[in-house]
Amino acid sequence: MDISIYSVLLILQITSSWFMVGLIWLIQIVSYPLFRLVEGSEFTKYHHSHVTRITPIVGIVMLVELISAISLAVFFLDLINIPIIILLLLLGVIWASTLMFQLPYHQKLSKVKDIRIVESLICTNWIRTFAWTLKGVICWWLVF
Repeated sequence: MDISIYSVLLILQITSSWFMVGLIWLIQIVSYPLFRLVEGSEFTKYHHSHVTRITPIVGIVMLVELISAISLAVFFLDLINIPIIILLLLLGVIWASTLMFQLPYHQKLSKVKDIRIVESLICTNWIRTFAWTLKGVICWWLVF
């Protein structure tokens, strides 16, 4: 494979990672805590609006991040090093947390507000927040 393809994949990995770092901190500090303040029947509308608006953004960027990371590992196996392996492991943590915690909590919250689920969503989302932040730092380190 051409080294220019490697550069493109690395740029996609770095930009998608840092986009998600910013977005996950916004969600963790602003969006999810606002769930606590919305009451009654307004909550399901608010939650639906949040999910409808955020899912396409998060979904596309997470897929770009995943595909570029896997492509780096598969097509440039000879260039794989410890930081790339750590990036892949962190992506595994992020996806596992998303599938095991965030998606099921959002499915429950789409039906009714349960403050325990809101708190669980916020608490378990720290896993992704820290994983993406560490991933972003490693991506930054790869550049410099």
